[in-house]
Amino acid sequence: MHLNLQEETPTILIVDDNPNNIKIVALILRSLKYKIVIATNGEQAIELVDQTRPDLILLDIMMPKMDGFEACSIIKEKEENSNIPVIFITALNDTESLVKGFKAGGVDYITKPFNKDELVSRVKTHLELKQTRDRLEKTTQHLSELNTLKDKMFSVIGHDLRSPLSSVKMTLEFLSKMTDKQDDPVAENIHIMLKTTDEVFGLLENLLGWAKSQIGNLSINKEEVQISDIVNSVYLLNKGNLELKKILFKTEIEDSDKVYADLSMMKVVLRNLVSNAIKFTPDEGTITVSATPKEGKTIIAVADSGVGISEEDLPKILNPNSHHTTYGTNREAGSGLGLTLCKDFVEKNDGTIWVESELGKGSTFFIEIPVKEE
Repeated sequence: MHLNLQEETPTILIVDDNPNNIKIVALILRSLKYKIVIATNGEQAIELVDQTRPDLILLDIMMPKMDGFEACSIIKEKEENSNIPVIFITALNDTESLVKGFKAGGVDYITKPFNKDELVSRVKTHLELKQTRDRLEKTTQHLSELNTLKDKMFSVIGHDLRSPLSSVKMTLEFLSKMTDKQDDPVAENIHIMLKTTDEVFGLLENLLGWAKSQIGNLSINKEEVQISDIVNSVYLLNKGNLELKKILFKTEIEDSDKVYADLSMMKVVLRNLVSNAIKFTPDEGTITVSATPKEGKTIIAVADSGVGISEEDLPKILNPNSHHTTYGTNREAGSGLGLTLCKDFVEKNDGTIWVESELGKGSTFFIEIPVKEE
């Protein structure tokens, strides 16, 4: 898609019933290489606007039959003429006439007898303003077309890609259970494909969530959410990977532990935090998800016995301006998008997120979310 902003030679429509005035104005403006179109009355001016699409109109006020105010009002009735600047030519200098001209759609006025420098300066100024508006309008239209294209692209990603990928994931999970034998090369390859599919599926979900958040298409529907329900859902989603690495998954959550937040966003946050914990926890490690009430809020913690984070990297983890990603204990790949999305979604639900970690001993991610007020 190409955006052409090349500007042509401006066209100026001069409207005046006095031939001498037209001659003077035309001679001054022709020296500036402008295209000149001439009308001798209001009716003719209205027709020529439709025919020539001028970039600026110099319009005399005092004309027989139809004065400049009426002609300007009729021209400005059409939406396509709204960006054409009209400069009134007048011998009047009373405030009432000037206000009437601006109300009719004029942007400026020039008094007779003409001052060459004043005429040139005003014409140049309003032509430059119009060219700027035209460029902005073309750019806006171009951006609107790109936005429509982007929405279509995300629709394809969100539906046409997610659905078959989900089917592949479920099929691999089924085959993984059917061929769960040690030292079986087929079973090993299926496990590798399942792990890769999980990573791609997680990346796809994060990409769609982040994109919707960035373009403002994400609505927030807060409700009272039971934390144990979300954690159980996240556990079932990651059960295969937990079993693959023989990781013990523990919960310390009461049925009374709740938050007031968007359910879908909270699922995305906890899915990413648990997925990250699995990624950086070695085989036979432990992941613990807990909830602690605290003065109108609930603190949810996802702790792992993984590799931990160095003091140098710790400030980068939740910094949206720092793209930080590393491989997991089994060489699991990551995009660095998950934690950025977590921070965005937590803050959109009036919460905060932070991390504590010790290299070689594990990490704990905390999210503090308000509860529903009584």
